[in-house]
Parts: sequence; C-alpha cells; structure tokens
Amino acid sequence: MISMNFILLNNRKLPQYLLALFFNIVSINCLAQTPVVSCPSSFSDAHGVHKLDDVYAYDGPVCMKVSLVPEYKKNKQVWDLDALRDPSLVCTYENTEHYVVINAKGAAYCEKTNAPVEVKCMPR
Repeated sequence: MISMNFILLNNRKLPQYLLALFFNIVSINCLAQTPVVSCPSSFSDAHGVHKLDDVYAYDGPVCMKVSLVPEYKKNKQVWDLDALRDPSLVCTYENTEHYVVINAKGAAYCEKTNAPVEVKCMPR
C-alpha cells in the first residue's frame, strides 16, 4: 500500500518535474550567445569564390592603424575589445587581394578558429 501511494504521488508531480526540466533547458539555450558580427565564410568576385583566410582586429577605424595582437587560447585566437572604442575587423580571403572591413561595435571579444576558418565577435 505504501509503494502504491508513492507511485501515485510521483505521478502527480511528474508534470511539475517535466515543466521544471523544460524551463531549465530553455534557460540554458538562452545563455548561448549569438555573435554581434562575423566574417563571411567566403567572398565571390569575377574570378570565383574565395574562402576566408585570416582576420585582423583594430582598436578603432582601420585608417588609424592600431591593430590588436590576439591571445591564443585552446586553438583559438582571441582579441579582447575595449568598450570605449569602435573596433573593426578586416577579413581577408584566399587567392585575392579583396578584403571585407566590418565594424564590431558592441562586441567584447572576437575569436578565430582554424578548422574551418571562422571569425565571430561576441557581445558583453
């Protein structure tokens, strides 16, 4: 009789447990940040499609020539950005002299992975 009451009690609480599990999963997914900006993975011109090759981060407009040196963390290059500046990224592509300049305002840091090459800047 006691075991039957225990099963009934657990069945009544099952919706509460499932609801709590659902909200925990939703809150974990909300913590995942989306990038402020990222370099396009490829660049197309009259000569073909070019893959992303490298990135350079600047502490302000590119014309000011204040490039930032990345830190290397777990096979990533990471640039910490100053909140008071207006950082920029220069994305370069294989087999072309073309590049893309991106304003990274609102980003706290940018990171580059190498396999495949991806660059994204994350918010504060």
